[in-house]
Amino acid sequence: MGVLVLIFLGWLASQYGRPLLFAGLWALFALFSSLAIEQTGLLVALIHSVLAFALAGLYFWLLYRFSDQLLIWLAILIGFPALAFVVQLQLLARPATG
Repeated sequence: MGVLVLIFLGWLASQYGRPLLFAGLWALFALFSSLAIEQTGLLVALIHSVLAFALAGLYFWLLYRFSDQLLIWLAILIGFPALAFVVQLQLLARPATG
């Protein structure tokens, strides 16, 4: 679900500009999903949302910057969320050491 929201916000950011506004929306989504779905603590959710804001700001800025070059724009639009999803799956699949 989060990947689809990120792609949709990326498309909106490339159409309307304002990458930091959409990065803020993504950070709010990350904050509320961390609190509600993952049931993390407030401090962990805040750290997660700050990191989400920074990465989404870069993602949305790149989309806005390359909005006139279709192939690069599509590669960024689809590739960045797909890469983030794969990294998240790899982190979840890693066995806990202890």
